[in-house]
Amino acid sequence: MKIVYCLDSIYQLSGMDIVTMTKAEALAMIPDNQVWVVAASNPRSLVHRMKHASMIDLNIHYYEHDNEGLLRSIIDLQKKRKQHRQKLNEFLENVAPDVVISVGVLTKYFLPTMKLSSNPVFIREQHTERHYNLHSATSLFKKMVALCGEFYDYYWKSRAYDMIAVLTERDRDGAWKHWAKVVVMPNPITHEIGLVSDANAKIVVTAGRLAVMKNFSAMIDIWAKVVQRHPDWVLHIWGIGAEEAALGNQIQCLGLQKYVFLMGYTKEISAEMSKGSIMVLTSLSEGFSLVTLEAMALGIPTVVYNCPGGISHLVKDGVTGYLVQMNDEDAFVKRVCQLIENARLRKAMGQAAKKESMQYNVDNIASRWMDLFHELLDKKQGTRNNTVF
Repeated sequence: MKIVYCLDSIYQLSGMDIVTMTKAEALAMIPDNQVWVVAASNPRSLVHRMKHASMIDLNIHYYEHDNEGLLRSIIDLQKKRKQHRQKLNEFLENVAPDVVISVGVLTKYFLPTMKLSSNPVFIREQHTERHYNLHSATSLFKKMVALCGEFYDYYWKSRAYDMIAVLTERDRDGAWKHWAKVVVMPNPITHEIGLVSDANAKIVVTAGRLAVMKNFSAMIDIWAKVVQRHPDWVLHIWGIGAEEAALGNQIQCLGLQKYVFLMGYTKEISAEMSKGSIMVLTSLSEGFSLVTLEAMALGIPTVVYNCPGGISHLVKDGVTGYLVQMNDEDAFVKRVCQLIENARLRKAMGQAAKKESMQYNVDNIASRWMDLFHELLDKKQGTRNNTVF
């Protein structure tokens, strides 16, 4: 089977990029499969990460003229979109794929409208919960823009796909409940299973883009209360982003320079997280929360806000960690302190978390994808035969 993933530009390895390459590698190892990951551009030269699947760089550099004025940016964006479609169409015609999967945003509107001679199955992966843009809007105007965008996207463009793949049952049964062509396909664990935390270090970890939706400012406020009871514990925040300066100022204003550390970017996030004993997350919304799954697979108990999207399907409250009601900082502090003060509980929850995470082993997830591919191809073949006869 020939499978093609279509990615955005790869400037920094996002969770979505890592997940896609992990799945591509696992699928490429299945006999008779050929798998390609096609990026709009790949200045990071990630070919070395792909041992079985092939990484293709279309060399379409979006946004390179963003600092040259609004009009120039708009004209350049339209030009790049046209080039992107042409180059991708040429590549797909040459490969003649059976399955084409849109990941990210750059191809999601035009991909299923391509008329390819191989007549492949088109799948769109949804890596955020459906109302992400609406939930992240900070003004009435932005909310109206988000609503218009949702209508354009979901009620017009997305209907051309043979299937929409979402990450959680919660999202499917909520925001997507009136859609017939929606399937739940969770993300896999992306690091080597051998890594594990001993849960002894006085370190609490969290990770993600330093963006408003990740709500790290709330985590810093929570930590200001935690250190009043446990000044020998520290919080490590891994990631980079637009909120870095604001978070740094917040840490300084609260006098937490010795207790909260912005650790920056690392290529070895799983190895760094394994040094922690507890993982925390205060996101306003999560599509799946890969960082939570990765922490669980490392044997780390979690304390997380029960935000919209993908958290409650991962964390079993009181078993693998704690789910805390959104914005209840005092309850969050209480749960973190419980785990700090009880090493036995911390380790037991970590072991339960690791066991729970094994259902997301990449081989299991790849098998589910293959079943879906065969089902959709059989259905499409049946449609072709019915059309012929």
